[in-house]
Amino acid sequence: MTGETASLRKSPFSLVPDSCAFTIFTPTYNRAHTIGRAFDSLCAQTLRDFEWLVVDDGSTDNTSKLIADWAKIADFPIRYFRQEHLGKHIAQNLAVRKAQGQFFLLLASDDALVPKALETIVYHWNAIPLSERPSFAAVNGLCCDQHGKIIGDTFPSNPFDSSLRENRYVHRLRGEKSGAALTEVVRRYPYPEVEGTHFVPEGLVWLDIAKSYKSRYVNEVLRVYYVDDQVTGTTLTKTKALSENAAGRLHYNIWLLNNDLEYFFYSPMPFLKAAVVLPIAAYAAKRSPWRVLQSLNRMPAKALVLATLPIWTALYVWGLFTRDRAPSNVK
Repeated sequence: MTGETASLRKSPFSLVPDSCAFTIFTPTYNRAHTIGRAFDSLCAQTLRDFEWLVVDDGSTDNTSKLIADWAKIADFPIRYFRQEHLGKHIAQNLAVRKAQGQFFLLLASDDALVPKALETIVYHWNAIPLSERPSFAAVNGLCCDQHGKIIGDTFPSNPFDSSLRENRYVHRLRGEKSGAALTEVVRRYPYPEVEGTHFVPEGLVWLDIAKSYKSRYVNEVLRVYYVDDQVTGTTLTKTKALSENAAGRLHYNIWLLNNDLEYFFYSPMPFLKAAVVLPIAAYAAKRSPWRVLQSLNRMPAKALVLATLPIWTALYVWGLFTRDRAPSNVK
């Protein structure tokens, strides 16, 4: 082992006994056919100071056996936890409580990290001046698909110090991004455990963190995002089924209108969409629209929802009309 390689075995973060630099968290649900690419990418990391924490969201395939077999041969700690099928957000709450790494990185069970991902994050975190680090929570980079094509927008400069709120609303940057955040910060922002849903949009936590912390963004690829599997594979949560996940979407849209409406004039569409979806999600979740309206703590938010009532009413009526006119499957 060369001196340079040896220096990458342990990072300067590992100052706390029984801790490591990174907890790499993988939530999974019936992904035995894809999780191997995540494992292989961890085996290839140039920086080895990490643990892999897998939370199985009630899989019925052979995921548990795979993890047990890999734990016997891996040169990094693998910890496996199993929960009922409760959703990715509940799995993350569990993982953050159990995490021993000083940085927390989410790696989906159908994706992979590039070999220098962890090394790159350490390099850019150390490049932040010590006097400025208390205002930072994360280092984030780009994603590419399995063919090497960058997904979404690159950052205006390299590095680019900003927050997710500014990126989303002011700079309007789109596309998959990836990185690691300080575990102690993420631990202070757990997902709400909303009754009656397996899904709470992950933007809620990261937008909440962005109210107090910046991130260092870099135009370097950290994660490989397998686009085809995201579309056709088994997902941890059925994010497109409004009726099944209405309570989670309702909670998210209320939060968005209560917390981020100050950015309306920079980027009105996310808030118009939230205002339109809110009554529909309330109906699907069997919640009183009046109670939902009362949960908005800003008059502009209430006014926006009331102003969009004709839009969602038209969408609702159109949905009934098209459903009634749908062709029969009976032959």
